[in-house]
Amino acid sequence: MLIKVIKSVVASKNIFGNECLDYQVGEVYDIYEELAQVFIKEKWGIKANNNLEEKALNNLENKAIDNLENKEVNKNAE
Repeated sequence: MLIKVIKSVVASKNIFGNECLDYQVGEVYDIYEELAQVFIKEKWGIKANNNLEEKALNNLENKAIDNLENKEVNKNAE
């Protein structure tokens, strides 16, 4: 299942649990079903089904970043 990570976490890389991976915020990973469900339940990630969802999430992230940058510019102007 494709999962977009919203909280960085170290977790199993495979179903056997014999390898770990550092899952990074903003990245999309193809995660095996059981772990994908844990990511969703623990709010570490969200299901990333298609490009439309990805574009919508990226747009929201970009707007949030733009808002933060604009606030910093305004602070420096004062």
